[in-house]
Amino acid sequence: MKRAKVRVVNITKRFGDLVAVNDVSFEVYEGEIFTLLGPSGCGKTTTLRVISGLEKPDSGKVYIGDSDVTALPPQLRNVCLVFQEYAVFPHMSVYDNIAFGLKVRKVPKEELSKRVRELAEVLELTDRLNTKASKLGISEQQRIALARCMAVEPEVLLLDEPLTFADAKVREKMRRELKKIQRELGATMIYVTHDQLEAMMLSDRIAVMNRGRLLQVGSPIEIYDNPQNLFVARFIGSPTINTIEGTLVEERGRFLIKRDEVVVDVSEFMSSYHDVESLLGKDIVIGIRPEDVYLDVKGPIEGVAEVIEVSGERLAIHVKISKELVLKALVPVHEAVAEREKVRLSFNLEKLHVFDKVTEEKVALRRVKQ
Repeated sequence: MKRAKVRVVNITKRFGDLVAVNDVSFEVYEGEIFTLLGPSGCGKTTTLRVISGLEKPDSGKVYIGDSDVTALPPQLRNVCLVFQEYAVFPHMSVYDNIAFGLKVRKVPKEELSKRVRELAEVLELTDRLNTKASKLGISEQQRIALARCMAVEPEVLLLDEPLTFADAKVREKMRRELKKIQRELGATMIYVTHDQLEAMMLSDRIAVMNRGRLLQVGSPIEIYDNPQNLFVARFIGSPTINTIEGTLVEERGRFLIKRDEVVVDVSEFMSSYHDVESLLGKDIVIGIRPEDVYLDVKGPIEGVAEVIEVSGERLAIHVKISKELVLKALVPVHEAVAEREKVRLSFNLEKLHVFDKVTEEKVALRRVKQ
């Protein structure tokens, strides 16, 4: 299958007074699954439609391979878009659905048949070729839509939330199938979703968007372990990251984050950095993942176990620290505590994230050389 890299350069798209996509740039490598992730209305689908040619940007460029395709209509871009509604032809057989684009292009009959049957085998549709599409389930209809796209050998596959209407069990199966198919064919794929779990499981790299802006691009592990923005930190992860707003102060040689009656001693963490003094007196937000919060009888933070949820082999314990602050700890099941039991918590300070409260950007501190 053909494949190409994609470059989006400073794309802006407006609808009246609404800036749907605001100066967005990224590059998609050949043969990777690249996911545009964010909440509804963040601009991800509009970005996909600009790449496909269905929307014209107000400014910026789109490149497929080395070609500037910004002014080209969709049919000349050699891309294929799969929508939320798979738009299969219900009255047609699976064979005729897959062959539709090839017939439009007047591909010779023998080559057409060969290509349809090869794709049907890869997508496990061979025994359904003579069946009407209307008689098949969601998973099979999705594969038909993909096969119809792939049959015309596009350089880029564009998928706009294709699993939206499937239930949880079907979605899990379809995610696996989609990744397997993409790997077998080596297709360049740009995938749009609002589901962070789906993005984490499926993608080679993720671009997180919010309010029309691109906030961070990276591998799932990079996005999770090193969020560069408070929105990214909160949007990625389940259970969600703990955040504590407060002011950094220094008292008797100790660095403390204070918020009302809550005091978090971050001296051990801050001592690893040169420029801590620049943060003193500033309003900041610290973030810590639930798996980096521990039950510790000698821990510095005291609270009450308010809610306990089973999460596989671990427990998600929601600990009420104050009227407005609840922290989550993800602990092994053998560390079970009772609801309303008093507990103490410690943090893995090596995993602490610090964000500027005003800009919401991660604070880049310079490490002291060991």
